[in-house]
Amino acid sequence: MSDAAQPAPIPRRRFAEGVTADDLRGYMAPYVARLGYRFNTDEGFVAELLDSELGILAEAGDVYCPCRLRSGDPKEDAAIVCPCIAVNVVEFAAMRKCWCGLFIRTDVEDGSTLHGVIEKADGPTEVRVAAKDDMRDGEVRHLKLGKRDVALVRAAGNYYVLSNVCRHAFAPLSDGFVEGFELVCPLHGWRFDVRDGSTDHPDSDVRTYPVAVRDGEVFVTI
Repeated sequence: MSDAAQPAPIPRRRFAEGVTADDLRGYMAPYVARLGYRFNTDEGFVAELLDSELGILAEAGDVYCPCRLRSGDPKEDAAIVCPCIAVNVVEFAAMRKCWCGLFIRTDVEDGSTLHGVIEKADGPTEVRVAAKDDMRDGEVRHLKLGKRDVALVRAAGNYYVLSNVCRHAFAPLSDGFVEGFELVCPLHGWRFDVRDGSTDHPDSDVRTYPVAVRDGEVFVTI
């Protein structure tokens, strides 16, 4: 067997040949808008980062974040494929931008001060979780906010957020159904009041989180 170095494997390309910066904009912009973000208002900065993304795509086969280090493990590195907002929703909400600043929250007017690494604010963080009209009354949705699993519920025209795990047998409450202001656990039918997390079973109430609705967006404070 030859001791000669083996050639590096050719990465599987996740975009078609000839993809351009405008193509990346076209697919990213609608997606991040659904998460409450947009491209940075500094167009020159955005152009530089998208050029970097194209270089990373040619080298590594996907549009990995230009300011994160890749491990080489595709499963692990999936967390840094751009846009990575959904994976880092709490951190980005606190910083008002993604890691590198390619994307900023829609309530930021000037993104030119949000380039690169900045300090994350301490204390509670308000995270955008939905558009006001995304859900109908009686609908429930599972959300992953950092390390927290929560259920987002719309009831009587209002939004509520509570811990997603039933304290009886640890079933995901988001798999249950809504009756009035009660979220019914899918496993054994325990009922939780979405307004305060209370249930009629002792020592089994679940945590709730403050919710605000403004400018057509739903925010939860973590």
